[in-house]
Amino acid sequence: MDSLSLITLSDPTSFITESYKLLRTNLNFKNINNRYQVILITSAGKEEGKSTTISNLAVTFAQADKRVLLIDADLRLPHISTIFNINKRKNGLSNLLMDDLALESLVNKMENLDKLEILTAGNKHVSPTELLNSEAFETFIKQCRDDYDVILIDTPPVLSFADASIVSKVVDGVLLVVAANETKKATIIEAKKGLDKVGATVIGVILTKVKFKKNANYYRYNNDKVK
Repeated sequence: MDSLSLITLSDPTSFITESYKLLRTNLNFKNINNRYQVILITSAGKEEGKSTTISNLAVTFAQADKRVLLIDADLRLPHISTIFNINKRKNGLSNLLMDDLALESLVNKMENLDKLEILTAGNKHVSPTELLNSEAFETFIKQCRDDYDVILIDTPPVLSFADASIVSKVVDGVLLVVAANETKKATIIEAKKGLDKVGATVIGVILTKVKFKKNANYYRYNNDKVK
């Protein structure tokens, strides 16, 4: 486990952990009648914190007794396996779709967090765009709806590849991660327009890498890079 990335487990009383719990609470308020069961999390560009964000959000949902499936659909540069210390060579999403394998044989579970199941990217050399745009992927997501309360999907940055736009068609909502004082306003607008063009439902923006005043006694800030 990457303790720096998974702060919700390594430091459960920190201000950052409380921020993730607040994000979970806000999503629960919006999620009337389970409207946003399947959520895609992406960013405009690289290294804005989307994989760290989705991993910690998955943990907080599981801690709230929700059945959670975290899917690493970033088949180009996957990070979920590193964050959770899972063997990168292990079978995952690409194997499930290409070899028609059962999800039960591929998911990874964490000790003391049995509500969370993780499906890594897998080890097949494939065309991510074609695989994510396949009927097999759409069918897989539909099947998962019956078994999980929350399904979180990590994808590459929306402005770098078409993957996020493609996956947005099979989810209920999209969360856009933006790095404070790094991501330019024009870039954010361009990313939002790109998602709008494919009819994606953007339900919110998550601001990462926020610096808090050190003299605030109840604030705790970690300045490590997130991926």
